[in-house]
Amino acid sequence: MIPAAVVCVIRGQWTYFWFGWLTLGILWYIGALARKPGQGSYEPRQVAIALVASAAAFLALGLFGARPSPVLGLDRHALQSSIGGESLPGFSGRGCERGPDGAWRCARHDEGFSGSVLYAVRSNGLGCWHAVRVGSAGEGSPRRLEGCVTLFNFLID
Repeated sequence: MIPAAVVCVIRGQWTYFWFGWLTLGILWYIGALARKPGQGSYEPRQVAIALVASAAAFLALGLFGARPSPVLGLDRHALQSSIGGESLPGFSGRGCERGPDGAWRCARHDEGFSGSVLYAVRSNGLGCWHAVRVGSAGEGSPRRLEGCVTLFNFLID
């Protein structure tokens, strides 16, 4: 359930997750709480505690998956993955590099995949970033980019 929620957060497709939860998630809870023959009934307080604990764990893990940087720190390879995919061959596979002004320098393939374009990147404490192209445009590369580092970017590094 948690990986599905993280993918839906990354892609911004909450509707899919919501309808999946309504159909399969609630059925799972009903099946988990079903009593066996001859078993006494559950106390409502225990059921409420289990539901609140499950919801809290779901929320905490979902937030961690969507914004892991406050816990894991901002990694140059995860930032490179978020901005431009894999580390580019011309960038020696090192990921983004910290510039003297404190901004990151990250490369990304241009829109035609014929070369790379350098971006100056600033990030906040949550791992969200704003990038401005430095130098030539390449083949239709956007002047500005923005996004956030997610757990997926740390895992594919």
